[in-house]
Amino acid sequence: MASHTDHDPLTPGGMRAGSAGATPLTGAQHLLDRLFDRVFAVIDRLWAPVVRISLAVVLIWLGADKFANPTYTVGLMRASPLYGFLATNGFTYTLAVLEIVAAGFLLTNRAVRYVGLLVVLLFAGTFSIFLTTPAVTFAPPPGFPVLSHTGEFLLKDLVLAAAAIVAVAQDVRQHQGRSMGKPAPRSS
Repeated sequence: MASHTDHDPLTPGGMRAGSAGATPLTGAQHLLDRLFDRVFAVIDRLWAPVVRISLAVVLIWLGADKFANPTYTVGLMRASPLYGFLATNGFTYTLAVLEIVAAGFLLTNRAVRYVGLLVVLLFAGTFSIFLTTPAVTFAPPPGFPVLSHTGEFLLKDLVLAAAAIVAVAQDVRQHQGRSMGKPAPRSS
């Protein structure tokens, strides 16, 4: 991960390289640079497990919610021109099981690349309701571009799908490093 010092390196005398009339860094500036470098190093070590575990927590919550009250999900599917035929409690419970099982795999850092693809499909399916059901997505007058609460709920799936893609990419990168004999990046 690039830090700000990669673009503006210090010369051995504590001067900023590449700046006209380079001036020595004050003690406070140097201390601040070192502090930010450490913060960025911690973030670089933690981002992958934080994304993976956060995604798992959201999936557990969404799955548990479907078990507790399937009517909201059934109503969304019934309103969709794509999924009306799936608008049953049984299908909603199936989605809940998939979400909770996927969360378990993500929490244990197992088969992340495959589970992540499943999660992308789940969120893409939900997001497709956002795209195909404007009566549900947008608030009554004025309508577009003002989202209804349901539209806001559905829109979040775009970011969750992106998080799943990031988790897949990190898992692939980690496994490629192992297969090439390189030590795997730390991610748990």
